[in-house]
Amino acid sequence: MDLYRLSEGTPEDLEPLNLDFVLKQCICLIEWSSRLGTMMPSERLEITFKIDPDTMEEEENTRYLTLTPHGERWIKLIETIKEEGYLDDLIVEYEEEEET
Repeated sequence: MDLYRLSEGTPEDLEPLNLDFVLKQCICLIEWSSRLGTMMPSERLEITFKIDPDTMEEEENTRYLTLTPHGERWIKLIETIKEEGYLDDLIVEYEEEEET
């Protein structure tokens, strides 16, 4: 779901997307998730893609993914994935949610 053209999380703009159902019952990838405003789920997995600037001009550039779990459920899932060795062959940057 690409929220780029929506305004900053106004309920009127988001209502047709049925986000209450989608965010609770479905797997949902959201681009420009900051547009969710107050509808941003507290339990979520943020995936950030970055391109290594030193490889931007190359035919095959290097890309990095950062997984940032929010909420106990996602923290446990990422820890399990890591413990099971699924991330062993990858460059891993693991960020835990800061407690507020």
